[in-house]
Amino acid sequence: MKLIYEIMPAGWKEAAKTEKALLRSRHISTPEELLRLNFLYQTSGDSYGLTSALTQISENQTGLNKTAVQKRITNSGEWLKWILEHICREEGYLNEKPEWLEEYRVLLADASNYSKPGSNRSDFRFHCMTELFTLNMEEFYFTEASEGEKILRYEKIHEKDIVIADRAYGTIKGMEYIKGKKAEFLFRLRAKAFNLYTSDGEVFNLTEHLQKNYEVGKLIDLQLFYKVKKSYHPVRICGIGKSEEDIEKSHRHIKKSNSHKKRGKISDLQKIYSKYVLVATSLSDDIQTDRILELYRMRWQIELVFKRLKSIFGGEFCAKKKEAVEAWFYGKLLLATVCEILAKRSRFSPCNETSED
Repeated sequence: MKLIYEIMPAGWKEAAKTEKALLRSRHISTPEELLRLNFLYQTSGDSYGLTSALTQISENQTGLNKTAVQKRITNSGEWLKWILEHICREEGYLNEKPEWLEEYRVLLADASNYSKPGSNRSDFRFHCMTELFTLNMEEFYFTEASEGEKILRYEKIHEKDIVIADRAYGTIKGMEYIKGKKAEFLFRLRAKAFNLYTSDGEVFNLTEHLQKNYEVGKLIDLQLFYKVKKSYHPVRICGIGKSEEDIEKSHRHIKKSNSHKKRGKISDLQKIYSKYVLVATSLSDDIQTDRILELYRMRWQIELVFKRLKSIFGGEFCAKKKEAVEAWFYGKLLLATVCEILAKRSRFSPCNETSED
């Protein structure tokens, strides 16, 4: 735990009291003990009962019954969020909100599959909408793992919100839903997700345009339309040409994905779209193209943490109430972030240890 304490942001101990996580207790009396308890819970299958049992045999923890464990974990939600936000800012996973976004609330929609211990498949899916610059969890849902990712499930979207999400959410229904809330969308564009049209109603061949105009670092900004029944609705397509190195990374990812889905080799269409970062947005052309792409890149910084969360942490989920779910969520993200930082610093690598040989 010593390495983990070194990573913690300044003021994390004091925040345990200000965020009302550390209450008077003869069992848990210090922030260090409370953090150990939370990480014990996160790494013991998310089980209050098992965590309680482990505290009985731990040298560093006084034994707690199941109810006591549940209470202390649940009360830790806001504190864990405080630590997560501050540690992410210190490590560069989160950016300060730019001035040009001052009037907006920026929301990130994402989902993560979740498996129970011993399961060889995803048992359910956790859907979450989080504020990008504060990591505040605005809305969450649990569904069967087979249920897809869709923006229509989120109800707490308001005027002056910008909702950012990946390709799975970029549908006409999703875009129309956001606009109906008087909010703005910024979705990663999937190849041929929907037909695009020019202002005179002609079909616009985006694939052909991309193929002819590729150049490393070249910005794309197209004012186009999508069609709902007989009416045309504006959509802005923004993008940038990737470097050769990034294209190769995309190809490796596509090959891996194709292999899992038994699709075979990379298609010509995939090769064309892999040369770009492309987004569809409702944001007006008053906002520069590079700013829109910068905003999407900010999403990917915290997405690295979500990826770690998705890939290495499972467990038998037992939280039901909102406060318990938030404590579970922020605890998972914090632990994932700590692992990310330790991996980045190569703290576990023997190469960092000096040798007299």
